[in-house]
Order: sequence, then C-alpha cells, then structure tokens
Amino acid sequence: MKSFLRTFVICIILSYVFLLIIGGLISENGLALLVFVAFVITVLITIFTNQESKIEDLEKRLTKLEEQNKENE
Repeated sequence: MKSFLRTFVICIILSYVFLLIIGGLISENGLALLVFVAFVITVLITIFTNQESKIEDLEKRLTKLEEQNKENE
C-alpha cells in the first residue's frame, strides 16, 4: 500500500506539471481530471511493479529448484 501511495503522489505531481505545460486547454475542473489521470496511471504502474516482483520471486524459486534437481542427479 505504501508503494501505491508513493506512486500515486508521484503521478499527481507529474500530471500537475503536465497540466501546467498544456495550460488553458483544460480550464474547467482541471483538478478532478488531474486526480483521475494520476489514479489511472498509478493503478497501471502498481500492477506492473507487482508483476515484476512476482516474476523475480518465481525466478528465484526456479533457480533454487534447478539447483536441488542438479544435487539429486
């Protein structure tokens, strides 16, 4: 949950900077759009980060099983 919140805050900041660059294109309810876009980006980044950590854990388990298999042969 901490990593999600950290990523969410970073996305809010980056989205805010993006809105400053774009400027007046989105003049009404820009904050709500900012929070929504940051939330969507955060969810995607969190999903990919969690998948990456799961893949790393599986690689470690696979390496361990391969070592055990070599020892048993």
